Amino acid sequence: MNPTSAGVRVKNRISSYEQIALQLTGHCRAVVAELRRHVDILAERAPARVLSESVLHEAEGRLKAPYKGTMDCTQDRARLVRVLYERLDRLAPAKSRSSQT
Repeated sequence: MNPTSAGVRVKNRISSYEQIALQLTGHCRAVVAELRRHVDILAERAPARVLSESVLHEAEGRLKAPYKGTMDCTQDRARLVRVLYERLDRLAPAKSRSSQT
């Protein structure tokens, strides 16, 4: 194996992680904004609101850290997207129930 080609593959892999982490970071910020809009509609002491605000606080703290072009950072951002969507999905039924009453 040519050492130069191995170096190029490693650099391309790092560049790919950086690009994916950047895209996931932007997606996280978009989902945080959407989740915030849903949370703002809920009653101030509603259990769903309290838990969602906790998730938002954690997400905003994690997003303050700069993303890195590593596999760990990319996986962390992907997990964060999943957690945010899980919370958003749980709010959708709560939102529809509260609008019906």
